Amino acid sequence: MIGSIAVTLALSGGLPFLADAQQTYTPTPYGSSSPRYEEPPPLKPTSPYEPASEGPIQFYTQPAEPAQPPTPSASPSPRPYAAPTPVSAEDSYTPDAEDTGPGWLPPGNLIQVQDYRGIRYASGGVGESERAELNALSGQFNLRLLFAMQGSGDYLADTKVIIVDKRGETVLSAASNGPWFYAQLPPGTYTVEISTPDQTQRQPVTIGTRQSRLNFYWR
Repeated sequence: MIGSIAVTLALSGGLPFLADAQQTYTPTPYGSSSPRYEEPPPLKPTSPYEPASEGPIQFYTQPAEPAQPPTPSASPSPRPYAAPTPVSAEDSYTPDAEDTGPGWLPPGNLIQVQDYRGIRYASGGVGESERAELNALSGQFNLRLLFAMQGSGDYLADTKVIIVDKRGETVLSAASNGPWFYAQLPPGTYTVEISTPDQTQRQPVTIGTRQSRLNFYWR
């Protein structure tokens, strides 16, 4: 029967087909299997933003810079300076050692050195200028007298000055032009008498090598 099939195929032209089929067929090795095609898993649609966790979303904010004090527009103005009170040449004058001898007068000529029987004296002190001149002349005299009111310390002027020696003789009699009175006396013991319209005061004094000072106060 197989022979009859072969004859039939040969007659119908099927032999070349069989020959080609025999030449192109390659048997599959034993124990091997052809790979199986698997469909890939479906892709999960992605969202524009997906949080990393299920917790609440935390946003990062940059810490604010500490507030800076405002920059001053201009440096503070300096504290006002009070100019010193001007001092006249008479008030600021300090005599030199050689300018304090007998007969020397400070600049200003407000104080006049006078003479009574060979006794030199000077008085004044009303105002700053006169006091400055008397201070400059102080080194020329060995007796200084001061007249003032007790308690208030107000100065007195226009007082009468009489100085007598131990024999009772008057060596100086003059009117004071201010609360200060200076005199240059020979060394010895004297009594100084000061008179005002209301009362008279007396004090003893001893004149030596240093200047003696007496203060007279009125109530």
